[in-house]
Amino acid sequence: MRTTPRKPGFRPHVPVICLALGLWAVVLLLGGCAAGAKTSAIVRQYALEYPSPAFGNLERVHDSIRVEPLSIARTFSTASMVYRSKPFVYGDDAYNRWKIKPSVMISDLLLRDMKSAGLFSGVFSGSDSESGDYALGGVIEELYEQEESGGSKAVLALNVTLLNRSRQNTGRRLIFQKNYRSVQTMESCDAESMARAVSKAMEALSREIILDTYQAMRGNGETGTRASSSRGLSAR
Repeated sequence: MRTTPRKPGFRPHVPVICLALGLWAVVLLLGGCAAGAKTSAIVRQYALEYPSPAFGNLERVHDSIRVEPLSIARTFSTASMVYRSKPFVYGDDAYNRWKIKPSVMISDLLLRDMKSAGLFSGVFSGSDSESGDYALGGVIEELYEQEESGGSKAVLALNVTLLNRSRQNTGRRLIFQKNYRSVQTMESCDAESMARAVSKAMEALSREIILDTYQAMRGNGETGTRASSSRGLSAR
């Protein structure tokens, strides 16, 4: 059988395709190795740590309290640490984050501290079946690092509401609604210093919130202070 003469330089199609695929595989392999050799950015996670405040030999009240989960302002509703570089300018630190949502972390700490205080006949969480005679809730209004020329400061602010659940008249259930704010100087401008400073702020605010709650409940809710007032103004 006669075959058609091949032109000079002609090569079969299949070997050419195989060669091209082989070269492409080598390129991909080398590219993948190069990408794998790059050092990925490390994301560090932080949590607040401090001992529960002690209150000496204060007499325990006969009523119980339910600690509701705190909400948080949307500006700070992120696991990333938030910083404020100048007025109106905020940013998120994607490489330094809170281990859990700040609202959950701070709610858990306040619940822990109220239980540890030993000042109430019972302390229940929002998930417990017991309702409690009183209810404590609120919102985290500020949680950020304030960058300044002389160094950074950690800012933590809470607005807390105490209700007497045993009162039938809903208009008289409000015992107090107060603002608590603490500003703590950071040792240096890094995430660990931020976590340490916020821990100090939360320790100070937790003590004030518990004492105010205790005094209000001891007076059967007749504190005479229903309007919002500022507490915990500090800069250390």
